[in-house]
Amino acid sequence: MGKGGGDSSAQYRQDEQARQAAIRDGTAKIDETFAQFDDDFYTKQREAFLDFARPQLEDQRADASRELVYSLARSGQLEGSARAQKTSELSKLYDLESQNLADKALEHENKSRTNVENARADLVSTLNATGDASGAANSAIARSAALSQPAAYSPLADLFTSYTSALGTSAAAERARSYGWGSNKQVGSPSWYGTPSSAVSVTGG
Repeated sequence: MGKGGGDSSAQYRQDEQARQAAIRDGTAKIDETFAQFDDDFYTKQREAFLDFARPQLEDQRADASRELVYSLARSGQLEGSARAQKTSELSKLYDLESQNLADKALEHENKSRTNVENARADLVSTLNATGDASGAANSAIARSAALSQPAAYSPLADLFTSYTSALGTSAAAERARSYGWGSNKQVGSPSWYGTPSSAVSVTGG
């Protein structure tokens, strides 16, 4: 009876040692497969988003700049101080959106890092539960292949809509005043067109 219990204990220890050895082997294989996810990999995730987004930002800025020139030309203010003022506003908006893109790129990098760490933790947890080193190795290969796929990005929305809309509104108001339509006072738009051509100065007599 006692001998049988001793044999069972020995078998249990032997089985547990084999299981722990399989876990160590499986963990090593997981780590080997996931070694590709280093700092350089995460940096590339950030750069990939910027490579996708920056050309769109530059194109939108160029479009907004052209719209500014057209608007100033229509209002007869192309050579005035209005151009410097509105160009400065455009530059500030561009800098703000550039920083926003940089922040989003960092978010993509951090999200990629989190996804990899979660996947590895999940694989190790499953390995500890099953002791299946071969299954863990195969799963690690499949998960790493999925994590290595390029991310899918959505095109940028128009980042300069408010700016160009304000230009169009101001230009339309200026044209209306030049024909004597409506009030001489611009409502909800910057006073960067100067004195309206339809303004009349009346002195007391």
